[in-house]
Amino acid sequence: MRGGARAALVTFALSGMGCAGAAPMTPAPGAPATESQARGDAPAWLPAYTDAQRELLAPVDTPIQVPAPRVYPDLHRFEYAGPARLDDIKRTLRFSTLIITVIEKSPRLYALDKAAPELANLVAQYGPPPAAEPDPWQTVEVVRKDRALSLVPVKLSDEAKASLATARSKRDAGETKAAVEAFRAARGFTRAAGIALELGEMLVAQKHPQEAREAFEDAIRIDPTLATAHLRLAELAEKRGEREEARRRLAEAIAFWPASRRAMALADRLSNGLASSRHTRLPLFHVFLDVDSAGAIHVGSSGGDPARIYAGCRAVMRYEPEVRARIFEQPEDVPYHLTMMEELICLESAIGTYIAARMSKEGAPADPAMEALLEVAHEEGLGGYVMTEILGRHRPERARGAPREVHQAMVRYVERTMLGAPLVADPAQGVYTAAR
Repeated sequence: MRGGARAALVTFALSGMGCAGAAPMTPAPGAPATESQARGDAPAWLPAYTDAQRELLAPVDTPIQVPAPRVYPDLHRFEYAGPARLDDIKRTLRFSTLIITVIEKSPRLYALDKAAPELANLVAQYGPPPAAEPDPWQTVEVVRKDRALSLVPVKLSDEAKASLATARSKRDAGETKAAVEAFRAARGFTRAAGIALELGEMLVAQKHPQEAREAFEDAIRIDPTLATAHLRLAELAEKRGEREEARRRLAEAIAFWPASRRAMALADRLSNGLASSRHTRLPLFHVFLDVDSAGAIHVGSSGGDPARIYAGCRAVMRYEPEVRARIFEQPEDVPYHLTMMEELICLESAIGTYIAARMSKEGAPADPAMEALLEVAHEEGLGGYVMTEILGRHRPERARGAPREVHQAMVRYVERTMLGAPLVADPAQGVYTAAR
């Protein structure tokens, strides 16, 4: 679908909701682009598009009233939000209506396309791919006046550096006792979780699990956000057969670094493949968002109307600074950046579209994935889902610095959705299964 697809999308959603009133927030016609948007320079981390992605950006024939500039997230900024339980259907439907109305009335032109999931330009939307595992030599620290948390390098004293070099040398030479003494000496000079982590890794290799456990626990005391230390404790617990302990530690590890491949491998072992099952994990909406050379906003999605509304919402938040400024109560010239609230609003808009369609069509078949998302939204809230499955997978450093309530929501989401209910033994099978 191209430029004319706006009307089709609006007709579908408004007929399903039984409302066609103007949204409370609509952009002013002809509003100029902000300075931060007008720059629109492509960041160095943006990869070249494939031929299929470039085809999605073919300029439209429709005249454009206000060209939209290309916009990419400012990765130095980030905002968290609360759990966002879905307990007001009317509010949910209003979010859907708002997005549809903005797209319809905007002086900017939206071209709505079907796009296969593999065409999603996730890097352009969320920034460069993250490391598979966290850097133990970075720690969370308050670095700005607004008390925002960021990862900063761990500072080692000269004495600690010298002791650490000695410890590594002794370890590599197989001199275990001397290496342990040197690691502990380094730990005495500088309080660094990375030192304790390296000591624990060495002790695991030397088959000293109890001492390794103490080292990993020491690392967590120094830096509770270091997912690797939580993960190593989970792996040790698994080897001892203490699967509930492993499960608890693993939930903490994933919540602090959702992109960890090693953590997900353990999650699959503990859940008999449940953790990565497409029937268990709530699927993401894979969308494509960008602006063509003429200034039209291309929004590509697959998977039905909820996906289209989610994609449209993400585009509105990105390319309509007036709307974003009103919703987030901030000046229009604040550079576009990632926020939990954007994802929460867009997911709720998608849910509202799904609910509206079910309400308007008696006996319409249910979508299991949307029903599961709706259940999580109603019972727990979408905060844990957003930070684990979306923002945490693309920007896990933000998960590492999440406020306590956000982290706890992520842990609950991991325990519920990835690991299932507490693991119980099945004597008949001689294996552990995840009780749902």
